[in-house]
Amino acid sequence: MNRSVKTLKLLCIFLPAFLLIGFSILLINNYFANTLEHVETLSNGRREGNTYIFDDITVEVSTRGGDSGSWETDAMWDDGYNVKYFDQSVGTIYEIKVINNTKNTINDWTAKIFIPEDMCVDNSWNGDFEYHQGVLAGEEKVQTLDLADYSKYDITLDHFTGPSGPMIWLYKGDYFIYYPDEAAGDMPLTAKPDDPEKDSSATIGFIMYIENQKKGYVADFSSGEIHYHMQVKLVQNPFFWIMSGVGVIWISCVLAMVLLKLNLKRLLELQKRDEKIIEQTMQTIVNFIEAKDPSTMGHSLRVAQYSRLLAESMGFSEDECKRVYYIALMHDCGKIYIPDSILSKPARLTDEEYEVMKKHTVYGAEILRDFTSIDDIGLGALSHHERWDGKGYPNGISGENIPLIARIICVSDAFDAMNSRRCYRSSLSADVILSELENNKGKQFDPTIVDHLLKLIEYGAVTLTNKSAAENK
Repeated sequence: MNRSVKTLKLLCIFLPAFLLIGFSILLINNYFANTLEHVETLSNGRREGNTYIFDDITVEVSTRGGDSGSWETDAMWDDGYNVKYFDQSVGTIYEIKVINNTKNTINDWTAKIFIPEDMCVDNSWNGDFEYHQGVLAGEEKVQTLDLADYSKYDITLDHFTGPSGPMIWLYKGDYFIYYPDEAAGDMPLTAKPDDPEKDSSATIGFIMYIENQKKGYVADFSSGEIHYHMQVKLVQNPFFWIMSGVGVIWISCVLAMVLLKLNLKRLLELQKRDEKIIEQTMQTIVNFIEAKDPSTMGHSLRVAQYSRLLAESMGFSEDECKRVYYIALMHDCGKIYIPDSILSKPARLTDEEYEVMKKHTVYGAEILRDFTSIDDIGLGALSHHERWDGKGYPNGISGENIPLIARIICVSDAFDAMNSRRCYRSSLSADVILSELENNKGKQFDPTIVDHLLKLIEYGAVTLTNKSAAENK
């Protein structure tokens, strides 16, 4: 039980620190995971036709409707027919589809697409295009345009106006960066749906014209990069669930400790009540005994107190000290069977009377035989008149064969007898008491226990009734 309680206490103390460290690491890791910029280069992906597959995303490059998504045009002039730009060209609708393969949300994504050959862009949709023109020539011009609504722009890039609007020149090595439109639902890319027939994707759409090519010609937009941030949810990290499990364990431990403390408090209250009942019961029995001999009033209580002090001095635990106290309190209970005439006789007892008096030890052990709430409670009553030298009663045992509790009570009992007034004499002087204790070490008393008593007297924990002769002077 004690080991279980200690384990619970340790868990209640150390688990919060573990949780704090663990969740801090988890949050820091999640922060870096969410702020890390991922860059996927199309040429590094696993290619299947015009599809580029990565762990997080898939990029599909295609023409709308395949070859039928292109058309041929005749010569293309400026809007005043003063300058001819193309003799003949092919126009094609291109679509680049970016698909989210994960259960996380993709944020802040952009697409950087390189131009494989000279061409003109005529239109675009679904977001803003940042065009980088003249890159290889060293005369780079940059402008962000939405050609689906070109009228609101003052176009600074090289261009001319064709039949359907402005035609922006893009040369080999140039590129554009696509910024998706949040209003159009292209940003963010939500988590991959559970339905395998559906996906979470956004499409980049634009029209390109290439000179001197026939219908069905498709430019190779296989060079590009997708930049994005991944919004990783804490709950998708296995470590989160481990830490959550630890948190549940900690809460359970705290609740268990609270319940234990409440239960322990109740048990301690019951224990105190039971101890009080036991002590009051014992004191009542002692009062019956001492009522037969008023001169010994308080003797049993004092012997119990001295015995407890000795037990404390000898390093006994709190529970053992209580046990010593109770056993000592009942050491003379057998005197209830001794005739009043013997107990209160002021003169010296006859040999026959002394033999009767000695039987109180056996009577006491018999009375306490069925008292099982306190271990070995009968030993104090039975053996407290045994002597270290073996000349005691009732069994004449000696030395360490005498139970330790009985040896303690023996010293306490003899000390109180000398330090108290009896019907046949006054209490002895301090000098006599100290001399008797010293002279009977190894005879009547356990020497070690006497030494502990002498220290208690020296330190004032046990007081002597009569002063020494020197002090009286």
